[in-house]
Amino acid sequence: MSIPVLVESTSGETALGLSAADFSVRDNGIEQRISLEKHAGAKPIALVVVIQTGHDATRALEQVARLPDLLGDLLHNPQDQIAIITFDGGPQVIQGFTSDRESVVTALNSISKGNSHAALFDAIHMAISYFQRAPVDDQRMIFLISGEHDHGSVGSDMSGVIRDASSSDASVYSFSFRPGGGQLFGKLRSLNPLDMTTSAMRKNASAALAELTGGEFFRFSGERDFEDRVEKVANHIQNRYTLSYEPTSPQPGFHTIQVALRDPAMSVISARDGYWKSDERTP
Repeated sequence: MSIPVLVESTSGETALGLSAADFSVRDNGIEQRISLEKHAGAKPIALVVVIQTGHDATRALEQVARLPDLLGDLLHNPQDQIAIITFDGGPQVIQGFTSDRESVVTALNSISKGNSHAALFDAIHMAISYFQRAPVDDQRMIFLISGEHDHGSVGSDMSGVIRDASSSDASVYSFSFRPGGGQLFGKLRSLNPLDMTTSAMRKNASAALAELTGGEFFRFSGERDFEDRVEKVANHIQNRYTLSYEPTSPQPGFHTIQVALRDPAMSVISARDGYWKSDERTP
């Protein structure tokens, strides 16, 4: 199990120079023996950008006009790749994985208004499945630019998307064009985290996906606000730690993960909340 983790001090600065001994990781409540992956941030990035074009997305499409430049600022490794999926009543891949900047710019500039639906769950399912086309060792990320609810998915439902996201090692970074504050709420905590995740998905699917997968959720209103959010995420991605461990109790089903710092002067800003362990005996 591999967990990217973002840590900040109480003053809000990114905490650098930590070691594995500074972290505590519990899997289903059981303390794990962890290691810190060296140079994990140098691995190539496979990024799937998922953009809502239907329902109420018209104004937001104008506000993300500088996305090609922002992605260029994030991806520096020549092996970094971007794929682009848009969705209204259904998702479609408008650009497969590519390292060619001009292809990305052309694809993003081709996006137009969609219909009255927003099949968010179907789009996330497609995005996670699309990582099969990326190298196994790449850092896998989804940038979801959308509203906060599903409107019209036919191939995927809420429970299926939760399982897709928690089975994947991709981190979802959600940028919601619904007016409001920046980040929404803290880490999900419950005696039954799977039920808590389901409840959170009903309230705000894009935020719950970010929380579940160790990404981040932001709302934006206007072009400059969107740019600030993406630039912040780019900085966070470049300064994440990656912890790894082998679960001591690898039973099938949903596993909770709790990541903490031993120093109370620092706090975890983002880390995966859980994952789905498949029954390997199932054909």
